[in-house]
Amino acid sequence: MPLLSFWKNNREEVLKMGVDQIVSSAGDGNLRDGTAASEEFRKFLRVVPSENLSRYARQCLEKSYEKGGLILQDIVNEFGQKLDFDVEPGLYQGKKTAIGFDGIWRSERDPEIIVEVKTTDYKNCRYVAPRLATRCAARS
Repeated sequence: MPLLSFWKNNREEVLKMGVDQIVSSAGDGNLRDGTAASEEFRKFLRVVPSENLSRYARQCLEKSYEKGGLILQDIVNEFGQKLDFDVEPGLYQGKKTAIGFDGIWRSERDPEIIVEVKTTDYKNCRYVAPRLATRCAARS
């Protein structure tokens, strides 16, 4: 069953799922640039409550998923949407013919923010996602 249909009919069940299970329910389950899976996952992130975004982000940082960085990239960009930025998602995989970034956040009154998402704890940023979720929830 496609992810968005599953969400509409079984919201409570979807909210119990891990983010890796959710992604596997989107399209063919493989996040790649320009695919139905990435489009459906991003649409799902737009409708899920901010608290869940924070939980999903933590899952990406605390567990090892094959494509955890790609999942986290979409989650972080959704925080930007919820903070009223106009978000341009970047590519999942860099290309020689394209400028690489994970997202660009734009607003009418602020400079653009170029987003790079990392799952490493080289610079410990584990608490950024929960703080963003708190700010997003306050705006809802």
